[in-house]
Amino acid sequence: MKPTRLSPLVAAALLSAACTDPFQVDQQRFLSGAALSSAFATVPLGFTEVSSSFSGDSDGVPSMFLPGMRASAFGGGLMGGGLGDAYAGAMGPGRGRGHEGPFGGRFGGHLTCTGSFNTATQRFVCDPTTRGGVTRTQSMQYTTAAGAVQQAFDTLTTNSVNVQSASTGTVTWARDENSRGRGGPHHAGRIAGDTTTILSTTTTVNHSSNRTVTGLASPSTQRTINGTAQGNESATGTSSRGNFTATRSAADTTRGLVVPVQSGRDTYPTAGTVIRTMKATVTFAGAAATSTTRREVITYDGSATAKVTITKDGVTQNCTMALPRGRPSCT
Repeated sequence: MKPTRLSPLVAAALLSAACTDPFQVDQQRFLSGAALSSAFATVPLGFTEVSSSFSGDSDGVPSMFLPGMRASAFGGGLMGGGLGDAYAGAMGPGRGRGHEGPFGGRFGGHLTCTGSFNTATQRFVCDPTTRGGVTRTQSMQYTTAAGAVQQAFDTLTTNSVNVQSASTGTVTWARDENSRGRGGPHHAGRIAGDTTTILSTTTTVNHSSNRTVTGLASPSTQRTINGTAQGNESATGTSSRGNFTATRSAADTTRGLVVPVQSGRDTYPTAGTVIRTMKATVTFAGAAATSTTRREVITYDGSATAKVTITKDGVTQNCTMALPRGRPSCT
């Protein structure tokens, strides 16, 4: 069986172990903080199965704080692999129709699926899918501009798509000779820059999201997006330094995001706010728990510059981000 890649929080936990020598203890505490902050570089395991502003791993399987091989994102420098393309003006343009471009299509810019319409819930329900131990469920509701529910997406009359998604599961991993070969994680359980080796891990995840996109029907020239996403990742494991536990939570809120859609032209959000938070905690056997938090507030005001406020462990920075495809510049 192909081994499952490890959650980023596993690496954070392993780097948080304390040593017996006083100098090494201080040094290890510093490494613990640095390693814990690295948990912000990716999204929790399976979080890409729900809809949020986090770009994360395109394959949905984080690997030791680093994005997956196919992952990419504009708006780098922000949490969770950066901003998703539609939030940073990196999405392909529309073609004069609401079903093209950012947040378009019958899935509201989220993951495709097969399924059927449920008359009791008045929603199109996707068939559940499982990948790497994580199961995704998803449903959509399509409505016209007048609020009438539709059984299927119509490229001319569907004006609003509500997408509700969830991903849950438990993933286990054990280091053995096979995990070092082709097809396994390139790190084979070894922490970069550290001698610690992961021996086994069990990670449980529980994520959900609810997003509504309006302004899809012709002749609308802009979309409005509102949504929330939240998730929790919890890992326990053993390593060459002993047992550990690690938890990480993520939350994402999109309020009144307005994205113009023009045929043949890339566009970026001109109004709205995106609020993103993460918290990571690790506890190594015999040591106290260590936590870190980060909050990002991105505000679009119609100009070509988004305002970004970043607060990490109580310290706030005010930043700006050029649109489209910019990176945060902080003072």
